Amino acid sequence: MEEQIKTLLDNFEAYFQGQADIVASCGGRFEILGNHTDHNHGLCIASACNLQIMAAARKRKDTQINLKSLGYPMDELDVSDLSMHQEEKEHSASLIRGIAYYLDKHGYKIGGFDAYTISTIFRGAGVSSSAAFELLVAHLFNVFFNEGNVPHMVLCKAGQFAENEYFGKKSGLLDQIGVGFGGVVQMDFKDIDNPTVEQIEFPFDNLHFLLINTGGDHSSLSNLYSSIPSDMIFAANEMKKRFLVEGSLEELESVKHNLTDIQYSRSVHFYTENKRVRNAMDALKNKDEQAFLDAINESRLSSTNNLKNMMVENQYEGSPLQACDLFMKATNNHGAIKINGGGFAGSVIGVIQDEYLDKAIKELSKKYGKDNVIEIFIRKDGPITLYNLKR
Repeated sequence: MEEQIKTLLDNFEAYFQGQADIVASCGGRFEILGNHTDHNHGLCIASACNLQIMAAARKRKDTQINLKSLGYPMDELDVSDLSMHQEEKEHSASLIRGIAYYLDKHGYKIGGFDAYTISTIFRGAGVSSSAAFELLVAHLFNVFFNEGNVPHMVLCKAGQFAENEYFGKKSGLLDQIGVGFGGVVQMDFKDIDNPTVEQIEFPFDNLHFLLINTGGDHSSLSNLYSSIPSDMIFAANEMKKRFLVEGSLEELESVKHNLTDIQYSRSVHFYTENKRVRNAMDALKNKDEQAFLDAINESRLSSTNNLKNMMVENQYEGSPLQACDLFMKATNNHGAIKINGGGFAGSVIGVIQDEYLDKAIKELSKKYGKDNVIEIFIRKDGPITLYNLKR
């Protein structure tokens, strides 16, 4: 960490000819339970993690923002102009301008700053590097111009708004809340515009989280991702509901004859996954390790058999399902593992006891490489200022 911060500060001084005011950071997030539940207003458990984006930043007296990320071109924009710029779509400058717009329209102050960022979130990790970037930028507006008084949820909504409207990628609030609050949180999306968030301590010191990046090309998977909420919404509409959360498993059974097998099974996943989230929360509060692990393994089985997002059809080799099978073999079926994110390709998240950790890392690294099999840790904070350097 100290070496990274030194590099960060040296790079800031090289680009901006002077000392930074602060060093700030925001972690990524990983999904513990609640896969594909948020879009139908369900429940999810996620945690901020130690993979992070750090920024050295200095407040400016004007409205110019210059943000340089290691390995990427400089973003240069003036937030006296908060209108959408089409040429910024799908670029990080649009996120910065969109966050500034949202904060300004909700009565908060904005202004200019210079910043240099370095990320330890590796590509394809599935831990929401975009949300971490958004919340880090929102944090800089917060500390430089609002004395740190902007509520967590407002910062999260600013990031979501910027991603949806200015960047041009539709997303819910799950990722932003996961990185924005810190620690382990349960999210209830019944009111999707104002989800409730409950933070809870993780009580199991002997359990470790292992992130396994299986790789895979996501660019051709958009139709597979979108088919999941579409199938669930179709089932909800058959029950005369807008979203599955408004119905029940019993009501689903009554319209089963109108549904395809996949529409029905994916909807079953929604209801049973919500139950698993509740069971896992009870297990955390009651310090019941086995019940917690059971909920995660049951989620994996439901993703495999009901949601069917553990692999692209007939492509087991290199799939998340294969990674889960290898993990369970390496732990002698003592651990727990599930998909992390949308599925079909990408990463999985395992939970493992002390005595099986080293063996699992060794065995899985043979398949995926040591850089793609890493232990990650719960980060207790959302976006924070690590150091105030201003004299």
